[in-house]
Amino acid sequence: MSETLVRPSVDAEVNYVRNRPANPEEKLTFVTEDESQNTMVTLPGEVVRITDARGMATDLDVEGFVLAHHVSAVTDFHLIQEDPAVDQLYIDEIGAFLKELVGASQVMLLGGGKKRYGEGQTDRLANLKNAKPARYPHADNTDTSAFELTSMIDTFVDDIDLGSSARYAIYNIWRTFTPPPQDFPLAVCDAKSMSRDDEVTVTAISLELAGEIVHDTTGYAYNPEHRWYYFSDMTIDELIVFKQHDSDPARAVRIAHTAFTDPTCPPGVETRASVEMRALAVFD
Repeated sequence: MSETLVRPSVDAEVNYVRNRPANPEEKLTFVTEDESQNTMVTLPGEVVRITDARGMATDLDVEGFVLAHHVSAVTDFHLIQEDPAVDQLYIDEIGAFLKELVGASQVMLLGGGKKRYGEGQTDRLANLKNAKPARYPHADNTDTSAFELTSMIDTFVDDIDLGSSARYAIYNIWRTFTPPPQDFPLAVCDAKSMSRDDEVTVTAISLELAGEIVHDTTGYAYNPEHRWYYFSDMTIDELIVFKQHDSDPARAVRIAHTAFTDPTCPPGVETRASVEMRALAVFD
């Protein structure tokens, strides 16, 4: 990834984990529907520089993220999680898109599309669970929870055989469906700037339409070496694809991501709405 140009950037707060346990086996908790129950402390945040990555050449196996072009057949993303036909359409097209993008032999979507709305969209949030954007750096899995997830898939899903595969990886595929500029974009952290010493296990306790889900994720403590990026003025035909786990430790295994408030965004814009998908890719 070339760093020879001076690129536009913003200085914004990132809410790192501030109370990393002295015992690495101890887990913090994040309760999505009632943050007063959290044992994880993230405030006050750290002001960091977040660089606009437009025009950068990035690699999923090096930096851990890419910007990709994808025109969806979905005409109204608000219908995701509401219309089963729209859900299936998006599952099918994102599965085909990711398979081609990463060169996988098999791709399995880990659930349907997940919408997220800004905190001010109370009407839309009232009908959804776990729909606010996460405002702290995290990855959706730990090594252990990723292994447990893939072991369960290998056991119960006949079409996916992880036992004979050389490698598997889990990706997040993220799209905003409100017009630019975005008031709180998604930031991603260059895998090369991250250390395993930054990681903190955080058990996420979230309510979904299907019930309560308890899943270990990776939070991050502040490290001044972290290099943060975002993509300004994203359109509905753009996707950020980023790594959430890789069974090959020689590649980018996972990266931190977080929503942040862009202090340069003009007031009065439509607050950002987004949809994300998580997918397992299997490689021969």
